[in-house]
Amino acid sequence: MKTEYQHVSDRTAALTEIWREVLGREDVDESSDLVENGSTSLQLLQIVGKIYDVLGVDVRLRDLFTHASPQTLSAFIDSSQA
Repeated sequence: MKTEYQHVSDRTAALTEIWREVLGREDVDESSDLVENGSTSLQLLQIVGKIYDVLGVDVRLRDLFTHASPQTLSAFIDSSQA
């Protein structure tokens, strides 16, 4: 994981920005759910790629379904890196 995203709050903010960019929605926040926001399979793949590019973390597609908000995914990444 890239050093600047070691803290949960920084990582959550970065994930929220990725959600906004890929979904094309500025109203997305840290608790916004991908499924509830109507994300497509292509958008989910784009999010996985951007997470790797920005955070340096490999996230699986199924992780996005289980942890569908920036906040829950950030906590999952934190617990899996420990």
